[in-house]
Amino acid sequence: MLVRGSGSSLLVAILAVAVAVSSAPAVASDDGAIILRLEDDQPARSESAAPETPGPTPQVIDVPPSAAQIAPQPRIKAASAVLMDARTGQVLYARNPHVRRPNASTTKIMTAILLIEHCRMTDKIKASKKASETPYTSIHLKPGEQILARDLLMGMMVRSANDAAVAAAEHIAGSTSKFAAMMNRRAREIGCRNTHFLTPNGLYSKDHYSTAYDLCLMARYGFQYDLFNEAISTRKHFLDSRTVNKKDLAVFSRCKFLRDYPWADGAKSGYVKQAGYCLVGSATQGGWRLVCAVLKSDNAGRDVVAAMDYGFAGFEPYTVARANLPCAGAEIRGGDRATVPAAPVEDVRVVVPKTGARITTRLDLLPLEAPVVRGAKLGKIVASVNGKPAAAVELLAAEDVGISVARRAWWWAKTCGLVVAVLLVGRRYGTTAAKGPRRRGRGVTATLRGIDRFR
Repeated sequence: MLVRGSGSSLLVAILAVAVAVSSAPAVASDDGAIILRLEDDQPARSESAAPETPGPTPQVIDVPPSAAQIAPQPRIKAASAVLMDARTGQVLYARNPHVRRPNASTTKIMTAILLIEHCRMTDKIKASKKASETPYTSIHLKPGEQILARDLLMGMMVRSANDAAVAAAEHIAGSTSKFAAMMNRRAREIGCRNTHFLTPNGLYSKDHYSTAYDLCLMARYGFQYDLFNEAISTRKHFLDSRTVNKKDLAVFSRCKFLRDYPWADGAKSGYVKQAGYCLVGSATQGGWRLVCAVLKSDNAGRDVVAAMDYGFAGFEPYTVARANLPCAGAEIRGGDRATVPAAPVEDVRVVVPKTGARITTRLDLLPLEAPVVRGAKLGKIVASVNGKPAAAVELLAAEDVGISVARRAWWWAKTCGLVVAVLLVGRRYGTTAAKGPRRRGRGVTATLRGIDRFR
């Protein structure tokens, strides 16, 4: 009786869980885990009450021309050049984009990124003897001199000081070789496939190289930091924090592109004999930013201006879908509706020729099963311009989607099956357990009868 009573209590408990599961709104987290939200005052949604989801994004968009003529190709003499949309990474012009070349002081773009990521700008950085002896352009650091990280960053990016780059590398990693390993690791993470660094400043070595395409990727990555944008756009800065060499406080940019191009808002130049003149520059018109990199040029500023003029004259941005607004319906299995509304995390924007273009979009969706919670990752929307991939933006669920009635019924039936199995096992175990004492009792009785027989 005790066993049977326990089985009944277990039945009641499991049925209670089954009822809760079948009536509670369930959602899925980003990592795929199922979350049950048990809220007594929240009514269950029926299929008929589910709001309509928006239709899928049109797969083809024909953009009408805004200019009659194609912009002429830019006259660029650099051995390698890339013009890129700063937001999406869409390439608008390329010449030998992936050819590996020495890239001189454009290396300091990566050094600046790591300095910003690993230091507070109020950190005091002490110059070593090695840093103070670094040749060529410098801020003339003295052994043991201290300087704030912010001033070191400005000295490195505005004057292109090689000693400042070495001091930063030693402060962050302990040595320039260990810092170079950090640079290479971050470059790979950014997507640079043809870059290898040996020094933090770009002094020539045959095994130190990058490409015009990779340098644009690095600059785009750096644009996320306000301090990086400030450093590449500053034309004059005073190193007020230095403690020894007070005779060298003002640093100036010599980049003509930054000085003369009306829309320029960033530049990092470089030169060594083996690399020629190199420049990574950015410019913005009407909120639209382009980035350009040229390597091995006889006049890098001229080449970057030509590329920028070509980009602004011949192309324009086009918004395919707005951030946080549903643009498609993603199919979902087992939901109380057929699709879940999907919204991009940011504007889906591409760059199109002013002579017109055809934009195609597709959804790269994850396998989706109900329940899904609002904000869950659904996949990506990918846009192409005239057949070439141009932008990919992550899609999130714009609403919760609960479990369908059929799936709830399946869960309930499955739970009931589990209950029946537990009861059968419990009954069998209880019967077996009860037989044991009875058998032992019969054995004792038989023994006693045998004893009485011999009396």
